[in-house]
Amino acid sequence: MRAAPQPFPWRVVRALASAGFFIGIALQLGGVSTTGVFLLVISTALLWVYSNSLLQRRRADAIYQLLAKIGDGDLAASLPDSPDEWTLRLQRGIARAQRGYGEALARAELERDELRTLVGAIQTGLLSLDAHLRIRSANEVAEKMLGLVPGSYRNKFLAEVIREPELLRFAETSLRAPAPTLREITLSQGAVEALMVAADPLRDGTGTHQGLLLALDDVTKVRRLESIRTDFAANVSHELRTPITNIKGYLETLMEIGSEDPVQTAYFLGVMHRNTARLSTLVEDILLLAFLDQPRAGARLEFAAADLLTVARDAIQQLEGVAKAKEMEVDLRIDGRLKFVGNAGLIAQALVNLISNALKFAPRQSRVVVAALLADGQIEIRVADAGPGIDPIHLPRLFERFYRVDTARSHELGGTGLGLAIVKHIAIIHGGSVAVDCPAEGGTVFTVRLPQGYLDPPDSAK
Repeated sequence: MRAAPQPFPWRVVRALASAGFFIGIALQLGGVSTTGVFLLVISTALLWVYSNSLLQRRRADAIYQLLAKIGDGDLAASLPDSPDEWTLRLQRGIARAQRGYGEALARAELERDELRTLVGAIQTGLLSLDAHLRIRSANEVAEKMLGLVPGSYRNKFLAEVIREPELLRFAETSLRAPAPTLREITLSQGAVEALMVAADPLRDGTGTHQGLLLALDDVTKVRRLESIRTDFAANVSHELRTPITNIKGYLETLMEIGSEDPVQTAYFLGVMHRNTARLSTLVEDILLLAFLDQPRAGARLEFAAADLLTVARDAIQQLEGVAKAKEMEVDLRIDGRLKFVGNAGLIAQALVNLISNALKFAPRQSRVVVAALLADGQIEIRVADAGPGIDPIHLPRLFERFYRVDTARSHELGGTGLGLAIVKHIAIIHGGSVAVDCPAEGGTVFTVRLPQGYLDPPDSAK
């Protein structure tokens, strides 16, 4: 086992002793003065001390340069090759430290990447702030919610990049809160209208506030659905109240006057019958919409190949009486080979609703055109009328429940206000869509797109 290095003063003494031994031999041989011997001893010792000090300085410089390289991330750096045992031992120790450091760094990078992937995958926005409400970091979801430009907000105060007073006040009060807080905040800008914000103060081991973590959930759709649900309930109540009130009023009148006047009795019964029919239609439409609204409604339906021309003829047949009453013609322009994959009953219902609207609002003795074409495996069914058209201001809301362009006229014509909403849901449940257009020459064109269409037999079989 190698002895430990001796302290510096003892090494000097040993050097002097070794030098004295050899100089003593020289004295015995003669020819050297005592003063010369003394100077030779001192010179030899000083030379050894200087050379040893220079060696230590070079070693220190080499170690410093090596540590600087490792600090810059160069884990492959090493000391210059040297036969010196001390240097070799140091190299082996540094190599072990480098391997351990490299392995720890690799683990840290892996954990960081896993955390970044996890944070990026969640649909909750995360915003980290320091104790002065400067932004440390944010995930992509938070950037989109708050309109932050990636890379432009770090180390900036929250108030510099976000112009939402309610959110800023909440962050300020939550920073010093003793426990996590939760609040719904309405935003004044951007596509996100409402956020549910959870604030969790960040503290160190001594309990000192170090910052704030904000978790953001977009509840805009939830609030819109709640608003739609509230409006729907109010509209249903109103729509039900009107025919029920009419029926009740005429029944009470009929009970008071009796059946002495057959003409008046027949009139009252006719009014009650129409209101009952309207009530029945409304309930049927509400039930159909409730079914179509269910998350897995499509899985409960039977989808099969169906002949579009046959389905369209069935729909038109149901409206023959309405067309004859207004002396109108329904022009059917559909290739008999055109087929689609879907629920024939629902597609027929969608066509009934569209053709019925066209017959109601188009002028007498005009024509309604029902046509279809196939493009890239997608069927486009078009129902066009020669009516007055629709003001563009109404188009964005036209497929909402109970939305009417002309409320008074719609009630007069017996509409429930749910027909176009039903058409929209039928198209969606088939994986398609519905659109409306008002050409410059007049009239209205509704287009239903179904994704699975083909000609039977296929063109290749002709």
